[in-house]
Amino acid sequence: MAENKKSFVLYADLIHTVKKMPNDKAGELLKHILSYVNDENPETDDLIIQLTFEPIKQQLKRDLKRYEEKKKKWSEAGKRSAEVRKKQRTLTNVKKRSTDLTVNDNDNVNVNVSVNDNVNNIEDRKSDFKKSLFPFLEIYDKELLKEFYEYWTEHGEKDRKFRKEKQKSFNTELRLKTWFKNQENWKKEKSSAKKEKLTAAQALRQKYGISNF
Repeated sequence: MAENKKSFVLYADLIHTVKKMPNDKAGELLKHILSYVNDENPETDDLIIQLTFEPIKQQLKRDLKRYEEKKKKWSEAGKRSAEVRKKQRTLTNVKKRSTDLTVNDNDNVNVNVSVNDNVNNIEDRKSDFKKSLFPFLEIYDKELLKEFYEYWTEHGEKDRKFRKEKQKSFNTELRLKTWFKNQENWKKEKSSAKKEKLTAAQALRQKYGISNF
């Protein structure tokens, strides 16, 4: 198992093999699997355990390799995201230093900003936010990122801030993970609802003898 990895996938179709095993052998196989994923390097002379465990072992290795590749991508995306945020902070600091502040006798503060700074241009800020999503293209689907961007940049015609800017705190990486998780849950719920609807229709056909419902 990878360092700090606390779980693994055991595929449901394993039941076809386990059902054909005596209960004591099935128990030994489970112990063998758990011992393996906990890096205990189990060994056995039992031929049945050896034969049934080998394909499971190879699948676990493939799953671990895919996990390591995803973990590496997450890490690289996180670093790129941090670099983008660092550049944005640097740009903001430069703009602040270039702002000319003058104080009048009536204690009002006038801020003179160069036209090229576009400090109050909401479209420029939306563009900066869009660029900050580029590092995540290697992890998430382009359509998902597009929907995420459109949702968080929504604003009214007279609004001076878009939705993201109205949040007290906003971590793009964490928000994207939540967005992705919610989409997956929504797809499962939609699929389940469709299945239940079909099942209900089938029940009505059987009850009333309707051929086409």
